[in-house]
Amino acid sequence: MAQKGPVEFKGKFSGLYLNVDPNENFDIIVSYLTKFLEDKGSFYRGSRIIGLKGPALNYKQKAIIETIIYDQFGIEVESLEEPITRSEPAKVEPPKVEEKEVVAENVSIPSEKHVSDTHFVFGTMRSGKSVHFPGHVVVIGDVNPGAEIVAEGNIIVMGRVFGFIHAGSAGNDKSVVIASLLKPTQIRISKYISVPPSDDETIHTTTPEKATVNNGVIKIEKCH
Repeated sequence: MAQKGPVEFKGKFSGLYLNVDPNENFDIIVSYLTKFLEDKGSFYRGSRIIGLKGPALNYKQKAIIETIIYDQFGIEVESLEEPITRSEPAKVEPPKVEEKEVVAENVSIPSEKHVSDTHFVFGTMRSGKSVHFPGHVVVIGDVNPGAEIVAEGNIIVMGRVFGFIHAGSAGNDKSVVIASLLKPTQIRISKYISVPPSDDETIHTTTPEKATVNNGVIKIEKCH
């Protein structure tokens, strides 16, 4: 455990949590964290950060913390989100199923070729991870700053995008990018490039967003 300060490392069986003082200035938090890891970083090397307890940080602040922890000191960052406490689900008796005679019908099963047209990534893509695929890419998790996806088809992210995204990389203007939140460092569709405004601090949205090419410009709008 770290000494008392605005940032503490709390150990769990599955990894480490960062306990951050919500009342402290962010610059002081960054300065303290850097100095602490310079002194004690070798002790935590090989560990992984699985959550952050404290203030609600925006994606730029999380990117700064991840850069310090992973890029400078080699400590893996799996998540900087507030951990969710889950209660045990109530036990439910399985419903009784009436047995019926079933007549088999001919069912069309997709070939191996069609299945391989989509590449799935399970879990958050952290800084330094990249995926290049000659088809569609689906990510079940976030795309953190410093991560990148390049796909010749569509890119679907069931989470938030803060990294680099390039859909339709072979020149397909009809490709789309869909995510819970689109705040990439840069987004490309085919030969078109867009960079989100630097002063947009939005980190949450309840409606997925879609990026498409419209009249030679990448347009980001809510999915309806």
